Amino acid sequence: MKKNVLITMLFLSISNVYAGDADNGAELYHEVELERTIRGEQYTDANCETCHEASFYQREDRKATTFAKLEAMVEGCNTNLDVGWFPEDVSDVAAYLNREYYKFEQ
Repeated sequence: MKKNVLITMLFLSISNVYAGDADNGAELYHEVELERTIRGEQYTDANCETCHEASFYQREDRKATTFAKLEAMVEGCNTNLDVGWFPEDVSDVAAYLNREYYKFEQ
């Protein structure tokens, strides 16, 4: 019983140290954000561009008119072509395409 209490107290004290470090949290957030941006670009280069040229995203008559529709279209490609992306990968690709071409509000 005492061992469990000590372990719990140790865990709580360690987690409070990390939770209280706002600078560390912000740094980690930006590192993850950068990783996701790079992954979105890499997945787009490796998969989307096998079917679509950049001009495809810049057409006047494009079907994606909102960010939600863009993300749904990326998921459609993922599903129909059996790309194998996880939901966060679809989000990363949609965010990359939006940032580079579409410029929709998210």
